[in-house]
Amino acid sequence: MCLLSGSSLVFAQQDSAAGAIGSAKQQLVVCYEAAAEAERAGGNVTSLTAALNEAGVLLSKAELAYSKSDFGAAGDFAVQSRERLNGFVDEAAELKAAGEQMRNMDFLINIVGSIVGTFVVIGAGIGVWVFLKRRYGQAGEQANEIPRI
Repeated sequence: MCLLSGSSLVFAQQDSAAGAIGSAKQQLVVCYEAAAEAERAGGNVTSLTAALNEAGVLLSKAELAYSKSDFGAAGDFAVQSRERLNGFVDEAAELKAAGEQMRNMDFLINIVGSIVGTFVVIGAGIGVWVFLKRRYGQAGEQANEIPRI
């Protein structure tokens, strides 16, 4: 009887550890996708990468412990991995929004800068043309006059 209860306890721990590892893997994939979206939007994902690395190390430890039939440690490492990723998706969404906002601001600066630059070049060209016309226009008028004797 004691042997049966001991083996059922081991099976329960094994099932619990397997579920925790599976859940941690799934959360790691979701967080990786969120980080990839934030990076594509131009967000600075350095802190996200560090968190993913730490969670990945903990998940690896969980899988190693599970392979060695240390189901208690495997479950603990898997839970730690999931805890490390708490709030990760929200942080990734904030970085994604910041990256998109920065990209939009860069776009506006480029457009406004190009428009202002165009008008400056046109204005400078007109200014030079007016200056040259006045300077050489007066000299040309004097050269075209017929001297009266």
